[in-house]
Amino acid sequence: MNLVEKIERLLIGLLILLLIILPISGSVGDPSEQLEQIRSYSRAYEFDYVSWTVSALGRKLVQSSLKIDHYLPQSEKRKLVLDYLDLINQANRLQEQLTTLLADPNQGDQDVGELEIRTNLNQKSIERQTLTPYVEQVLQDQINTALVNLDMSQGGQLIPPVLYRSDPDSYALIVSPRDEIRQAANLMLVRDLSLDEILLLEESIEKNLDLSALVVGIGGVGLYPSMIIESSNLDWLIHVISHEWTHNYLTLRPLGANYGASPELTTINETIADLSADDIQRKTFELFYPEYLPPVPQEEPADPESKTEFAQATPPEELTEPQEGIFDFRAEMHLTRLEVDRLLAGGKINTAEQYMEARRQIFWENGYPIRKLNQAYFAFHGSYAAEPGGAADQRGADLGSLLRKLRSTAPSFRTFMKQVAWRWRLDQFQTLFDQMP
Repeated sequence: MNLVEKIERLLIGLLILLLIILPISGSVGDPSEQLEQIRSYSRAYEFDYVSWTVSALGRKLVQSSLKIDHYLPQSEKRKLVLDYLDLINQANRLQEQLTTLLADPNQGDQDVGELEIRTNLNQKSIERQTLTPYVEQVLQDQINTALVNLDMSQGGQLIPPVLYRSDPDSYALIVSPRDEIRQAANLMLVRDLSLDEILLLEESIEKNLDLSALVVGIGGVGLYPSMIIESSNLDWLIHVISHEWTHNYLTLRPLGANYGASPELTTINETIADLSADDIQRKTFELFYPEYLPPVPQEEPADPESKTEFAQATPPEELTEPQEGIFDFRAEMHLTRLEVDRLLAGGKINTAEQYMEARRQIFWENGYPIRKLNQAYFAFHGSYAAEPGGAADQRGADLGSLLRKLRSTAPSFRTFMKQVAWRWRLDQFQTLFDQMP
């Protein structure tokens, strides 16, 4: 190894260390009294960032020694990924069969059927665990290649390279004041929480601290390596990995380093991460899965649990979209948010909360089973403006429109990312917007 290669590896190592440290300190380093009060209830359920990161990095080191990209042809890599996604689908169907069997009082000999399903589930789990490290490495390599094709490498190196680890599920606790929609806390929680534990945590915070609380399932977290929740949906999976890589990329630049400096900068970060993921996802499909290339995004209703702060929401395995003209989720949620903002601005907190519960029931009746609609829900889902409409307030919608126009007028993906990554104040973005055609 020559001197240049040694310097490059040392630089990449230092950047990776920075990416590991920043998200951890940003998540739990706030010394505010209110956050400590919240954590007095959540601490027993909080996620251990350090242990997970050390474990994930160890897993990446082992994977790098496999060198699957050196000996497996591209066609076999594709097959490996698609077979893995089908395996997850089979496991999901078996889990549904088991749930139905155990819940059906009219089933005869349940023990025999239950044993057969559990045996098959166990076999699928073993197969999945065996394939996961290889699939992670293949997808990392494919998305890294897409980024190189998008001219994002520097001196032959992508900084940071795409690294992610799959996990079955994860949760986050979102807390907002009752009199305004704002994230007072966003704390990642351990896996496998029961519904009783979730309800107890939410109710304890709301009753004792007079705050709005919500525990949500999440699909990805901007650690390094990124945590990505397991999914059989290739479209969703590549988009989330790309979204989280963009956060890692921005963390090394002023925009990402100032992620939480203001609600506007949070919205800008999240919107850019989504716009970036659209480009990376499309390039990945063009190169490796052209027959599954997603259509150009259209302005239409989306899944209600769509995204999270520094995270993506749980994967939509099967979505049933409402028929056109029947119920427009995005438009209805946007109207709901506007009315809630109006009521809270007028100091009508109880009225706003009653209104949200009434609206939740309407969403439920129209095929959107939202467990809880409150201030924390909007604080969680309101940081995204990559798509028109939705729950975001008018400020977020304006920023989204301007950022979408900025991306559409930029001559390349690289140009767009360089334009935004080195700005860290709203007035700097306003100057950039003013210069657009």
